[in-house]
Amino acid sequence: MVDQQLVDWMADKKDLIVPTLFKSVQFGIIKKLSQGVKLSENEKRYLRGKMKQKIMALQELMQREVKSDEVTVLLNNIGSYYVTGLEALKHNGYGWYYEPKFIEIINTKIEGILRFKDRTIKFIRVKSITHSQIKIDKETGLKYATNEQILKDVAFTKNQYTKMAWTQMFKRYGKMFVKIKKGKEVIAKSRIDYSKYGV
Repeated sequence: MVDQQLVDWMADKKDLIVPTLFKSVQFGIIKKLSQGVKLSENEKRYLRGKMKQKIMALQELMQREVKSDEVTVLLNNIGSYYVTGLEALKHNGYGWYYEPKFIEIINTKIEGILRFKDRTIKFIRVKSITHSQIKIDKETGLKYATNEQILKDVAFTKNQYTKMAWTQMFKRYGKMFVKIKKGKEVIAKSRIDYSKYGV
């Protein structure tokens, strides 16, 4: 049985879930369920298939993560991802003076931009993140790029402001920010081995 509260929440969050989690046709079914409108036989078939599995997975995740915000629930539902760029720098303790308007997510499933409240989530799809250096936040369970990884990711995010901020942090904090040898190698290295990312 589908939780009516979850259905109502999804019907109110079209910008968040379409097309990231559900297609437009599937969202139409969610809207009908929310309004109590009878479904056609074809729509019922949709609801019995993978769409139902997604709704049930969301239901379980939201029950588990009642205290978490909607972005956390969304990211933990994606699976293979990590947060990079200015958001990761801030999380790692080096961005106390700014509030990132973009959250850049490297992942293996979704590509595109999602506007969410006062922030924009940019999903950058790569074939693999196996060789990426990440840390998991113990409190939220979210995955963040290490300081070394953030600079490597600029090749995919194309965010030159992140590169500039990273370089300033490295010059100011040196070995506190990254291991000095690694930092110099990363700055000096102009060519990135894309094969590590499956590109």
